[in-house]
Amino acid sequence: MRITNSQITAMMHNSMNGSSTELGKLMQQMATSQRILLPSDDPIASVRILRVQREEANLEQYSKNIANVSSSLSTQEANLKSTSDAMLNVRDLLVWAANGANASEDLAAMAGELSIIEDTIFSFANVRDEEGRYLFSGTLSDTPALAFDEATQTYSLTGNDKHRQAAVANGILVDENITAASVYGNSVNVLNQLHGLISTLQDPALDSNDPAVQQQISDMIDTLDDSHGRVLGAMTELGGRQNALTLLEGSNEEVSLVNQRIEGELSELDYAGASIDLNNYQLALGATQKTYLKINEMSLFSLL
Repeated sequence: MRITNSQITAMMHNSMNGSSTELGKLMQQMATSQRILLPSDDPIASVRILRVQREEANLEQYSKNIANVSSSLSTQEANLKSTSDAMLNVRDLLVWAANGANASEDLAAMAGELSIIEDTIFSFANVRDEEGRYLFSGTLSDTPALAFDEATQTYSLTGNDKHRQAAVANGILVDENITAASVYGNSVNVLNQLHGLISTLQDPALDSNDPAVQQQISDMIDTLDDSHGRVLGAMTELGGRQNALTLLEGSNEEVSLVNQRIEGELSELDYAGASIDLNNYQLALGATQKTYLKINEMSLFSLL
């Protein structure tokens, strides 16, 4: 079969174009350090890379969630610590008030200090985060945890006893908050009893040796001790959650390192092999060009 000059020329052009295309692709791979420029370069590896990248995006979100939850738990822990200190101050004053040697003026002065601490504990219960959300209100984060009714002179729970949750690892949710209901109870006895006792102690005609007054102080100490115990329990629970978050963050970081290694193995270019391929493509392209030039120079007239 006779091969025409046009066929030879087309074959040479196709060969050079193919070599040039492969050479250009290889140079782009070397410039970007990426073996896979298009999914079609390696469909199976491309799918695996997408899965790894999706998991990395999830891990990044988990890390942000852990940071946010940890910050919130730290704020709650600090406020509970302050509440604990305030309750201990109340207890010291109540023990002092239980001394029958106090005059009515002394009890009134104690009542004034107790009133300030009462307001302080109330403010700690209604603390907000940097976004203005009430931390101890359960899932009703736009509502104060506790409220005081001026008409009835009583405290009430206005939040709920539910927990907000955040995803901090694959399939793992952690509670973001402690609720005022778990610390103060649904009836908020500790603040209501304290408020009532303060009113009693402010009475100028009060007899500190009155058995009813002594009993009221004793009951207040018992209620305070119970509430203080729940505050300490809540602080312990928050500390446990913080430790769990630290462990989960470390675990997520280890998974991320593995993912990065896998993605690198799948997508990064082998420069040693690429250098050999580059040399081969250059040689092939050069040889094709020389062959093409030689064929074009061939002519029957040169044989005459």
